[in-house]
Amino acid sequence: MRAAGDPELKVYGIFGYPLGHTVSPAIQNCAFEHHKLKSIYFAFERPPARFRFLMHNLKSLVLDGFNITVPFKEEVIPYLDRLSPETKAIGAVNTVKKEKGRWIGYNTDSYGFLTSLRKEERFNPRGKHILLLGAGGAARAVAYGLGQSGAKEIRIINREKFRYNRIKIIRQFRKIFPQTLFVGFSLNGPNLIQALKGVELVINATSVGVKFEEKRLIPTRLIPKAHSGHRLLFFDLVYHRSTPFLEDAKKKGHRILDGKGMLVYQGAKAFQIWTGKRAPVSQMKKALQDALRSQ
Repeated sequence: MRAAGDPELKVYGIFGYPLGHTVSPAIQNCAFEHHKLKSIYFAFERPPARFRFLMHNLKSLVLDGFNITVPFKEEVIPYLDRLSPETKAIGAVNTVKKEKGRWIGYNTDSYGFLTSLRKEERFNPRGKHILLLGAGGAARAVAYGLGQSGAKEIRIINREKFRYNRIKIIRQFRKIFPQTLFVGFSLNGPNLIQALKGVELVINATSVGVKFEEKRLIPTRLIPKAHSGHRLLFFDLVYHRSTPFLEDAKKKGHRILDGKGMLVYQGAKAFQIWTGKRAPVSQMKKALQDALRSQ
């Protein structure tokens, strides 16, 4: 992975499966070029068995750091030497750095989510009632950020067969954020109607919408129409396409936000962790838009 005869070259990348839609190489290589760093970033699409083999041999990998995405954000943890405090609480890793021969796990998803929310929609979670769809690694990072920001109530809703994940988040974060009320619902019609009442922000942190499909987490008929003084914000972490989740919300008159900003800000934080330099956010945003257009 490192060019022969060039020991100064630093190599980074992203592990996930599948990775066909990733634009992280374009974003990070843009940042490296901006600072004229001798560094390069690749996409490493590896199936689970191959990923586990590589992690077993992590000490011998000629990488200086890497990102982790679905489905390996939790699976990577046992292979690392240390976790940052927020990563321990979230229980998922998306950024890894090699420090003095040791592999350290970080989570920049929470930072990216909150920064996008505040900078792009001027939304402050403090004191708000929020509905969170999903209970995986991304959802935990979102819930952690919302609790840290002083949200009043976080309603977590997911499919019943993943009920344990929901219960685990609620139990853990109630202890960390006692000022925030965490409530769980299973994903069905009556529960959705109840969960949507009185919320100000609705977040899709599931993988629904990643693929080009028309599956809907919330049936269109259950989304209330916006009215004067009451427009919800619908935030979908998916970044590479307009999802039915956001399209339906927009048609009902609500504000919408996709995951492009979150992707850039979490990537900017990862860049800072790896290099110690300030990330060129505006250039990274442009690189993201160019990469998406080329897809």
